[in-house]
Amino acid sequence: MGTATRRTKDNAKQKPRLCKEVFKTKTAKGSKDNSKRYREKIKKDPIKFEEYRAREAERSRIYRRKLKEVVKKNKKVLKTKREIDRIRQQRYRDKKKEELEERKSKEEVLRKLERAMPSKMTQKIEVIKLLYNKYVDPKVTES
Repeated sequence: MGTATRRTKDNAKQKPRLCKEVFKTKTAKGSKDNSKRYREKIKKDPIKFEEYRAREAERSRIYRRKLKEVVKKNKKVLKTKREIDRIRQQRYRDKKKEELEERKSKEEVLRKLERAMPSKMTQKIEVIKLLYNKYVDPKVTES
């Protein structure tokens, strides 16, 4: 027992881990959602928001300073960083373009649908109800 390290003693005292099934019941939210909620929460309090902005500015300043030092030593690093940034930016632009095209195609389908709909509101409502029952909530009517 004298050869056991402190870490193993601490691990021996810990409670057993929870079964993974417990976590399946909770809704899994990604870090993107968490970050978004955190920023929205911070924006509500102007004092905290200013502190957050100051911390972020300092963090960015330190990052740029370190990057500058690395680039002075090795010019190839700057070239690779620019290449990586260019690729990242291109991916972002492509993604935005796809989203825009998808949104435009949905708008086009909606326009066509509205042109094909009857002009009277009661008839429109009837058609929408029929389509809803057919595609969204199909009722099995077997006699």
